[in-house]
Amino acid sequence: MVSLGALLDPGFRQPASCLIEVGTTLADIGGLAELVTLVEITTSRAEAATGTIVIEDRRKEDGQWIAADCGLFTRWAPIKVSADFRTHVEEIFRGYIVQPKPSYPNSGGETKLELLIQDESAALDREHMRSIWGDTAPMSDKDILAALIAPLSLSVDPESGAGQSSRSLSQDATPIVFLRERAKANGYDLLFSEGKVYFGPKRLDGEPQAPIMVYAGRSTNCLALDITDDGQRPDAVRFDHAPQTEGAKPVVETVKPDVRALGLSPVADEGASLGTPSVWRVSKEGDETEEELRARAQALVNEHSFRIRANGEIDGSLYGHVLKPGRTVTVDGVGARYGGTYFADKVVHRFAPEGYRQQFELMRNATGEEAGPLGPLSGAASAIASLF
Repeated sequence: MVSLGALLDPGFRQPASCLIEVGTTLADIGGLAELVTLVEITTSRAEAATGTIVIEDRRKEDGQWIAADCGLFTRWAPIKVSADFRTHVEEIFRGYIVQPKPSYPNSGGETKLELLIQDESAALDREHMRSIWGDTAPMSDKDILAALIAPLSLSVDPESGAGQSSRSLSQDATPIVFLRERAKANGYDLLFSEGKVYFGPKRLDGEPQAPIMVYAGRSTNCLALDITDDGQRPDAVRFDHAPQTEGAKPVVETVKPDVRALGLSPVADEGASLGTPSVWRVSKEGDETEEELRARAQALVNEHSFRIRANGEIDGSLYGHVLKPGRTVTVDGVGARYGGTYFADKVVHRFAPEGYRQQFELMRNATGEEAGPLGPLSGAASAIASLF
């Protein structure tokens, strides 16, 4: 039984290890784990999750190589990587081995097998397709997504948005290329995680992930943090759409961010006193409809509103969780202006001899903490509460 004193002690958390499972049944690689020297995985809300696993290989007496010839690390073998925190396990990545790269240098003791891996979106990048979606009846982007991933063991995340359905769409690309185009057109994130595909707007509500603690004594889990506060971004976007019928007036509209502010003061407030608004203009592209142009303008201004960027690194073992892109996270210990809720944009997970590190890129569209700082006692209290 865990004592109260241990829960209150940030040092209670044990060093995290990497759990690698391979094959159709996703079985643990067992003793081969001792030969793994590096695991590095990049997860992002804008791009496919990719990674590299480096294994020291050794030749057996029969001339076979322990890793390269074991039959596990083949092209398109399913693979899952998780962080094992001893008290719990959290998934980091799920996908495929897309390229095994054995290396045989002059010194046999330096032989290695490098595995290049990519998330489950890789299976949607194999066949170039020419299709017309919604040619007989309107079809939402979400329904198109469901149809494209149907042949795979994937499901649409229930939190996903519907997207657009204003007209028929022509696909002349692989499914993943087409889906990323549709995500961009809607201003959506496209994330593959734990067998589900999220296709929807930034998830800014809900409970934030475990806090990133800066200068918090023994509760500190952040090793470094740098913040950029960029003022050269638009506060609004104006678009013009030519009339579709003779005699009609063109549509001229200005849109402002319509997403929740992660803080007390939206970034646009600080430039309001200049008297000159920061407005960018976009024009119609090709046969773009008014709905599509408006959605593109809205997506552009929403994205540029996240002009406060934070880059840093956390000790994964002290953090005790897998930081995931596409969700909010609290940063504590950097003061009233920059402390508070951020949105995770990108995370690089690295397991190496020095331990488990997570390099992160966060962004924010406001300043000011919405709630009081999270001290070590409150974090411990949450841990205690989760036991009952």
